[in-house]
Amino acid sequence: MPAKWHKYSYTAQREERKTFILILTFLLVLLVLFTLIHNHAVTMYRIQAETMIPTLSPEERVISTPLYSTQPVEDKGFFLLASAKRGDLVVISPANTDQPGKLKRLVRPLVSFITFQRIIPFSAHDTPGKKPVIRRLLGFPGDTLYLESGILHIKPAGSSHYLTEFELVDRSYELRIDPLPDNWDSTLPFSHSFPEITLADDEFFVLCDNRLMAGDSRIWGSTRRDRIIGKVLFRYWPIGRLEEF
Repeated sequence: MPAKWHKYSYTAQREERKTFILILTFLLVLLVLFTLIHNHAVTMYRIQAETMIPTLSPEERVISTPLYSTQPVEDKGFFLLASAKRGDLVVISPANTDQPGKLKRLVRPLVSFITFQRIIPFSAHDTPGKKPVIRRLLGFPGDTLYLESGILHIKPAGSSHYLTEFELVDRSYELRIDPLPDNWDSTLPFSHSFPEITLADDEFFVLCDNRLMAGDSRIWGSTRRDRIIGKVLFRYWPIGRLEEF
Protein backbone atom coordinates (compact mmCIF):
# COMPACT_ATOMS: atom_id res chain seq x y z
CA MET A 1 0.00 0.00 0.00
CA PRO A 2 1.37 3.47 -0.83
CA ALA A 3 2.83 5.29 2.18
CA LYS A 4 0.30 8.15 1.94
CA TRP A 5 -2.48 5.69 2.73
CA HIS A 6 -0.84 4.31 5.89
CA LYS A 7 -2.71 6.68 8.14
CA TYR A 8 -6.00 5.25 6.84
CA SER A 9 -4.99 1.60 7.21
CA TYR A 10 -5.39 -0.07 10.60
CA THR A 11 -3.24 -3.01 9.49
CA ALA A 12 -0.39 -0.77 8.34
CA GLN A 13 -0.50 1.27 11.55
CA ARG A 14 -0.49 -1.91 13.65
CA GLU A 15 2.56 -3.21 11.77
CA GLU A 16 4.35 0.11 12.26
CA ARG A 17 3.62 0.06 16.00
CA LYS A 18 4.80 -3.54 16.20
CA THR A 19 8.05 -2.66 14.43
CA PHE A 20 8.59 0.35 16.70
CA ILE A 21 8.00 -1.76 19.85
CA LEU A 22 10.41 -4.44 18.61
CA ILE A 23 13.13 -1.87 17.94
CA LEU A 24 12.59 -0.20 21.32
CA THR A 25 12.65 -3.56 23.11
CA PHE A 26 15.86 -4.52 21.31
CA LEU A 27 17.53 -1.25 22.33
CA LEU A 28 16.43 -1.64 25.95
CA VAL A 29 17.72 -5.22 26.10
CA LEU A 30 20.99 -4.08 24.53
CA LEU A 31 21.30 -1.30 27.11
CA VAL A 32 20.65 -3.69 30.01
CA LEU A 33 23.18 -6.19 28.65
CA PHE A 34 25.78 -3.48 28.20
CA THR A 35 25.24 -2.21 31.75
CA LEU A 36 25.54 -5.70 33.22
CA ILE A 37 28.69 -6.50 31.21
CA HIS A 38 30.28 -3.13 32.00
CA ASN A 39 29.58 -3.35 35.72
CA HIS A 40 30.29 -7.04 36.26
CA ALA A 41 32.54 -8.37 33.47
CA VAL A 42 34.70 -5.84 31.60
CA THR A 43 35.42 -2.13 31.98
CA MET A 44 37.32 0.18 29.62
CA TYR A 45 39.71 2.92 30.70
CA ARG A 46 41.55 5.67 28.86
CA ILE A 47 45.02 6.36 30.21
CA GLN A 48 45.30 10.05 31.04
CA ALA A 49 48.54 10.32 33.03
CA GLU A 50 52.21 9.38 32.69
CA THR A 51 52.29 7.35 35.89
CA MET A 52 52.59 3.96 34.13
CA ILE A 53 55.09 4.89 31.42
CA PRO A 54 56.68 2.95 29.71
CA THR A 55 54.03 0.21 30.08
CA LEU A 56 51.03 2.46 29.42
CA SER A 57 51.11 5.90 27.82
CA PRO A 58 48.54 8.73 27.83
CA GLU A 59 45.63 8.26 25.40
CA GLU A 60 46.04 4.50 25.23
CA ARG A 61 42.97 2.38 26.03
CA VAL A 62 42.80 -0.74 28.16
CA ILE A 63 40.18 -3.27 29.18
CA SER A 64 39.96 -4.53 32.75
CA THR A 65 37.75 -7.00 34.57
CA PRO A 66 36.28 -6.86 38.08
CA LEU A 67 36.20 -10.69 38.05
CA TYR A 68 39.44 -10.65 39.98
CA SER A 69 40.23 -11.64 43.53
CA THR A 70 42.97 -10.86 46.01
CA GLN A 71 41.40 -13.27 48.48
CA PRO A 72 43.18 -16.48 49.59
CA VAL A 73 42.50 -19.45 47.32
CA GLU A 74 39.81 -20.94 49.55
CA ASP A 75 37.83 -17.66 49.62
CA LYS A 76 37.83 -16.75 45.94
CA GLY A 77 34.32 -17.89 45.19
CA PHE A 78 33.02 -19.41 41.96
CA PHE A 79 32.66 -16.41 39.64
CA LEU A 80 36.32 -15.64 39.19
CA LEU A 81 38.27 -14.96 36.02
CA ALA A 82 41.69 -14.25 37.49
CA SER A 83 43.44 -14.53 40.84
CA ALA A 84 45.99 -12.00 42.02
CA LYS A 85 49.63 -12.40 41.02
CA ARG A 86 52.58 -10.26 41.92
CA GLY A 87 53.19 -7.79 39.12
CA ASP A 88 49.56 -7.51 37.96
CA LEU A 89 48.28 -4.18 36.67
CA VAL A 90 45.30 -3.47 38.89
CA VAL A 91 42.57 -0.85 39.09
CA ILE A 92 42.41 1.04 42.38
CA SER A 93 39.12 2.64 43.39
CA PRO A 94 39.16 6.41 44.04
CA ALA A 95 39.98 7.65 47.51
CA ASN A 96 36.97 9.98 47.33
CA THR A 97 33.95 7.67 47.43
CA ASP A 98 31.37 10.23 46.30
CA GLN A 99 29.20 8.45 43.74
CA PRO A 100 27.59 10.14 40.70
CA GLY A 101 23.85 9.86 40.17
CA LYS A 102 22.32 6.78 38.55
CA LEU A 103 21.78 8.54 35.22
CA LYS A 104 25.43 9.61 35.03
CA ARG A 105 26.61 6.11 35.94
CA LEU A 106 24.51 4.73 33.08
CA VAL A 107 25.17 7.36 30.40
CA ARG A 108 28.91 7.77 30.96
CA PRO A 109 30.08 4.20 30.20
CA LEU A 110 27.63 3.83 27.33
CA VAL A 111 28.75 6.98 25.49
CA SER A 112 32.39 6.20 26.28
CA PHE A 113 32.01 2.72 24.80
CA ILE A 114 30.30 3.91 21.62
CA THR A 115 32.92 6.62 21.00
CA PHE A 116 35.97 4.50 22.04
CA GLN A 117 36.53 6.87 25.00
CA ARG A 118 36.85 9.89 22.71
CA ILE A 119 33.84 11.39 24.46
CA ILE A 120 33.53 10.85 28.22
CA PRO A 121 30.46 12.62 29.63
CA PHE A 122 30.89 14.53 32.90
CA SER A 123 34.69 14.14 32.75
CA ALA A 124 35.04 17.84 33.58
CA HIS A 125 34.23 16.85 37.16
CA ASP A 126 37.02 14.25 37.28
CA THR A 127 39.75 15.35 39.66
CA PRO A 128 42.58 13.45 41.36
CA GLY A 129 41.11 11.27 44.08
CA LYS A 130 37.74 10.97 42.32
CA LYS A 131 38.54 8.48 39.57
CA PRO A 132 40.12 5.01 39.50
CA VAL A 133 43.84 4.67 38.80
CA ILE A 134 45.97 1.84 37.43
CA ARG A 135 49.03 0.69 39.35
CA ARG A 136 51.31 -2.36 39.57
CA LEU A 137 50.52 -4.73 42.44
CA LEU A 138 53.80 -5.80 44.08
CA GLY A 139 53.39 -6.20 47.84
CA PHE A 140 51.07 -8.77 49.47
CA PRO A 141 49.95 -9.18 53.11
CA GLY A 142 52.82 -10.34 55.31
CA ASP A 143 55.54 -9.10 52.93
CA THR A 144 58.41 -6.97 54.21
CA LEU A 145 59.73 -4.56 51.62
CA TYR A 146 61.79 -1.47 50.89
CA LEU A 147 62.64 0.64 47.84
CA GLU A 148 66.21 1.37 46.82
CA SER A 149 67.38 3.13 43.64
CA GLY A 150 63.81 2.93 42.36
CA ILE A 151 63.64 -0.88 42.62
CA LEU A 152 61.39 -2.61 45.14
CA HIS A 153 63.03 -5.29 47.31
CA ILE A 154 60.63 -7.81 48.80
CA LYS A 155 60.89 -10.47 51.48
CA PRO A 156 57.71 -12.50 50.92
CA ALA A 157 55.75 -13.70 53.93
CA GLY A 158 57.46 -16.80 55.33
CA SER A 159 60.73 -16.11 53.51
CA SER A 160 64.03 -15.25 55.16
CA HIS A 161 65.68 -13.17 52.42
CA TYR A 162 64.93 -10.33 50.03
CA LEU A 163 64.51 -10.52 46.26
CA THR A 164 63.93 -7.72 43.78
CA GLU A 165 60.51 -7.24 42.24
CA PHE A 166 61.79 -8.59 38.91
CA GLU A 167 62.84 -11.88 40.52
CA LEU A 168 59.37 -12.44 41.96
CA VAL A 169 57.08 -11.69 39.00
CA ASP A 170 56.17 -14.10 36.21
CA ARG A 171 56.01 -11.48 33.47
CA SER A 172 58.78 -9.03 32.63
CA TYR A 173 58.19 -5.28 32.49
CA GLU A 174 60.23 -2.10 32.25
CA LEU A 175 60.44 0.87 34.60
CA ARG A 176 61.17 4.52 34.06
CA ILE A 177 63.66 5.66 36.68
CA ASP A 178 64.80 9.16 35.79
CA PRO A 179 67.80 10.74 37.55
CA LEU A 180 66.87 12.93 40.49
CA PRO A 181 67.83 16.61 40.59
CA ASP A 182 71.13 17.54 42.21
CA ASN A 183 71.06 17.66 46.04
CA TRP A 184 67.80 15.66 46.13
CA ASP A 185 68.29 13.15 48.95
CA SER A 186 66.24 10.18 50.13
CA THR A 187 64.39 12.19 52.79
CA LEU A 188 62.59 14.28 50.16
CA PRO A 189 59.33 13.32 48.41
CA PHE A 190 59.49 11.54 45.04
CA SER A 191 62.90 10.07 45.86
CA HIS A 192 63.82 6.60 44.63
CA SER A 193 63.90 5.12 48.13
CA PHE A 194 61.35 4.00 50.72
CA PRO A 195 61.99 2.68 54.25
CA GLU A 196 61.39 -0.93 55.22
CA ILE A 197 57.80 -1.82 56.14
CA THR A 198 55.84 -5.00 56.79
CA LEU A 199 52.34 -5.28 55.36
CA ALA A 200 49.45 -6.29 57.62
CA ASP A 201 46.78 -8.89 56.82
CA ASP A 202 44.64 -6.62 54.63
CA GLU A 203 47.40 -4.48 53.11
CA PHE A 204 48.87 -4.40 49.60
CA PHE A 205 51.64 -2.28 48.10
CA VAL A 206 51.24 -0.76 44.62
CA LEU A 207 53.68 1.32 42.59
CA CYS A 208 53.83 3.39 39.42
CA ASP A 209 56.06 2.07 36.63
CA ASN A 210 57.25 5.66 36.20
CA ARG A 211 59.03 5.77 39.54
CA LEU A 212 59.47 9.54 39.48
CA MET A 213 55.66 9.76 39.76
CA ALA A 214 54.90 8.92 43.38
CA GLY A 215 51.11 8.73 43.25
CA ASP A 216 51.20 5.27 44.79
CA SER A 217 51.80 3.46 48.10
CA ARG A 218 54.87 5.59 48.77
CA ILE A 219 52.48 8.51 49.29
CA TRP A 220 49.11 6.88 50.10
CA GLY A 221 50.51 4.12 52.30
CA SER A 222 49.36 0.54 51.83
CA THR A 223 46.20 -0.20 49.83
CA ARG A 224 43.30 -2.08 51.39
CA ARG A 225 41.96 -5.19 49.69
CA ASP A 226 38.55 -3.64 49.02
CA ARG A 227 40.08 -0.81 46.96
CA ILE A 228 41.52 -3.23 44.38
CA ILE A 229 38.53 -3.47 42.07
CA GLY A 230 39.89 -5.10 38.93
CA LYS A 231 42.77 -6.35 36.81
CA VAL A 232 43.90 -4.90 33.48
CA LEU A 233 43.56 -7.63 30.84
CA PHE A 234 44.96 -6.01 27.73
CA ARG A 235 45.60 -2.79 25.81
CA TYR A 236 43.33 -2.56 22.77
CA TRP A 237 44.25 0.90 21.45
CA PRO A 238 46.27 1.83 19.52
CA ILE A 239 45.94 -1.35 17.47
CA GLY A 240 49.68 -1.44 16.80
CA ARG A 241 50.34 -1.76 20.55
CA LEU A 242 47.74 -4.43 21.27
CA GLU A 243 49.09 -6.40 24.23
CA GLU A 244 47.83 -8.77 26.89
CA PHE A 245 48.89 -8.16 30.51
